[in-house]
Amino acid sequence: MVSNALALLDKDWYGVEVPGSPSWALWAEDGNLLLRGSVASTAIALPEDECGAFVEGLWEGDAVELFLLNPASGFYIEFNLAPRGAWWCCTFDAPRNRAAIPAPLPGVRAHAHFTENRWDSSLAIPIRALPPALDFKPGTTKGNITFCLGSPQQFVTLADLGGGAPDFHRPEKWIGVHEMMSHTESQSKDCTSV
Repeated sequence: MVSNALALLDKDWYGVEVPGSPSWALWAEDGNLLLRGSVASTAIALPEDECGAFVEGLWEGDAVELFLLNPASGFYIEFNLAPRGAWWCCTFDAPRNRAAIPAPLPGVRAHAHFTENRWDSSLAIPIRALPPALDFKPGTTKGNITFCLGSPQQFVTLADLGGGAPDFHRPEKWIGVHEMMSHTESQSKDCTSV
């Protein structure tokens, strides 16, 4: 997988600088929606974090997350991707209300490049495997990119989710997927194949 340019998210929920220059990309290619997260710091990886493993709780360590929302119904899906390539997804019919028991989507592929001082993970999600209730269309689907990083944990979000305690499950504040894809297409940071 080769991504478009990476976009930097350098401030956490409270506006504090985040070490490691967390960067992300989201794009569509060959019938897949591709997510990439890259962080230039030592990763906090869970013991179960093995490339391709389907593992709940990845947010307890370092993870990049993708949220996708059908704004007409409120149905959304959350994807988590860990430094060594473990991944997870879950559907919701309202904020934090699971619509079904989490199960891997068919055909999803993960890849990771992991070193002592850097991690770079990517996830290829077949668009045809997305739940029909999502009604995925880049022009109307909304979403967000987030990171959980470090210890103590810092929470990073692309969309401005407002104040209070960190909570990524605020779909009413997410942005258009087409904006997210355009954002990474217009960035200039160098990228490598993963």
